[in-house]
Amino acid sequence: MTPPAQTRVLVIEDETDLREAMVTYLEMEGLSADGVGSLREAELHLQRQAVDVLVLDLGLPDGDGLDWLSAQPQRLERGVVVTTARGEVRHRLSGVRAGADIYLVKPVQLEELSSLIFNLARRLRPGPVKAWSLDKTAWQLASPDGRAVKLTLSEHALLAKLAESPGRVVARQELVLSLGHDPSYYDLRRMEILVRRLRNKVRDTLGYPLPVETAHSQGYAFTGAIVFRPMPA
Repeated sequence: MTPPAQTRVLVIEDETDLREAMVTYLEMEGLSADGVGSLREAELHLQRQAVDVLVLDLGLPDGDGLDWLSAQPQRLERGVVVTTARGEVRHRLSGVRAGADIYLVKPVQLEELSSLIFNLARRLRPGPVKAWSLDKTAWQLASPDGRAVKLTLSEHALLAKLAESPGRVVARQELVLSLGHDPSYYDLRRMEILVRRLRNKVRDTLGYPLPVETAHSQGYAFTGAIVFRPMPA
């Protein structure tokens, strides 16, 4: 069974042996898998790297997995497989309401887990991914459905820097330099205002949430697919 291209899985499980077994098996099956043991570690991982499918244990040392999942703004954009010892119907319903696609009661069979992730990833990626596009000549950002919004100089410079490496957190100092300012004297609150206004502008004009995520105390990341227009020669 061949996985959809670049399917990335994050296993959030505090039992070390089980987590390592899951990650190893999924990688053997051709998936890109990483594992963390707490919600805090999951937050840090998601700030640095895009993930397609979460494998989420519920009883974690620093919080309840369902509460955390419910608070995730991008939970509907990722596949979620819950693995837990809580097998009652009320628990399953709570999982579905929180955004889980699949609910597995432990002990989990790794072959079953792998097959479910394959199927889930295919549903999430039924065809070629429609990308945002940034027109570097006309200073326009277009949503995946082709509608465009005009950008200011600062908005264009910020997005151009983030779009160079989608999914990677770009440090605030790098972004300040891309805006043509000296990081030693630049007031970072100006950048926060710039990003907030840009998010509102894109949402109100295009009807899409702008996929720019904040990595607190670090910088920002563009977490969607994006291409430049016109294409580089």
